[in-house]
Amino acid sequence: MNLFEAVKESVSPRQIADYYGLSVHNDMVSCLFHDERTPSMKLYDDHFYCFGCGKHGDVTDMVGELYGLSPKEAAEKIWTYVNTLDTKS
Repeated sequence: MNLFEAVKESVSPRQIADYYGLSVHNDMVSCLFHDERTPSMKLYDDHFYCFGCGKHGDVTDMVGELYGLSPKEAAEKIWTYVNTLDTKS
């Protein structure tokens, strides 16, 4: 299993949103990629989709867009977070 597969299997967009302090209500958050007053980004188990701007992707895409990282850098950043979860168990 490569890093991308391990990350996608280990963490959901909801967990990433919670970790980064986004306010999640009924699996909806305000989109990270455009200004809005009403949350339009839906967090699914394996991906996200914004009904306002059309952005979509998985956790690697979400973190990469949020921090301006390459897919590999985003996966590594998420993997660091996943490892902190393992040490808390």
